[in-house]
Amino acid sequence: MNNLSRRHFFRGMGGIIGMASLNNFIGTKPALANESKGRFDGKIAIEWLGHGSFLFTSVNGQKILFDPWISTNPKCPSKYKQKGFFDKIDLILWTHGHVDHFMLTDAKALIEEYRPKVIAPWELNFFIKSEIPTANCQTFQLGNKGGVGDFNGIKVTMLEAFHSAGAQLTGFSGANRFVGEAVGYMLTFENGVKIYHSGDTSLMGDMKTIIGDFYQPDVAILPIGGVFTMGPEEAAFACQLIRPKIVIPEHYGTFPVLVQSANQFKQLMQKKQPDTHVIVAGIGESVKI
Repeated sequence: MNNLSRRHFFRGMGGIIGMASLNNFIGTKPALANESKGRFDGKIAIEWLGHGSFLFTSVNGQKILFDPWISTNPKCPSKYKQKGFFDKIDLILWTHGHVDHFMLTDAKALIEEYRPKVIAPWELNFFIKSEIPTANCQTFQLGNKGGVGDFNGIKVTMLEAFHSAGAQLTGFSGANRFVGEAVGYMLTFENGVKIYHSGDTSLMGDMKTIIGDFYQPDVAILPIGGVFTMGPEEAAFACQLIRPKIVIPEHYGTFPVLVQSANQFKQLMQKKQPDTHVIVAGIGESVKI
């Protein structure tokens, strides 16, 4: 889709939406119309659990938990904390060991209840296995950056992220242990839609040459909170490098030190990358694309 047609498309969609809320729109229709390449034929459900945690439900009903921080996450809705709420979890992906992404007690509870396959950076994989012997770690199917694994028709690619990665075993004030480098992921779903979740990261050159030029994601999920990750300005510039069709901001509003809303990010995107559609997901609500 060239720049002119993309611009006309989104302007047209703005007229269709009118005064209806964004949440109502994306909850009842795909975020983008079908394209000539046959993408977006099905719908993928994306639920933000607060902070960096997400639940993806594929077009074929597979469920993927991403960086699940559940029990002590102040923004995670109580429904996700109920035993058995998820019904099933096919796959869990962790980006790094920080306690606001990987909490050992949450990991033990989820693995014990749902018996999912587990993907994490190499060292974190072995740490999980040592602490949770029953964990079905996919260390030799996908264990490091640049690796690609096929999991029941969903292709998972482990990518670079610029961030620290120690594990705080007893909470924010606890001892720190190195458990491997931080990563991001590209998920290519059964219908060909590519979703890039950057994990916790700063701006990096890979966003253009590797992620934008080579992998070409349809959707990017990027942190905008600042302090520990990119802020709104950096995330908007990242979208200029990646050039996704859709961007979903995350990792903000959890703690007082973080940026508290996506308003500045939306304004910057209108100026810097208007061809990318910004979806501000509500915590605990399902966005379908």
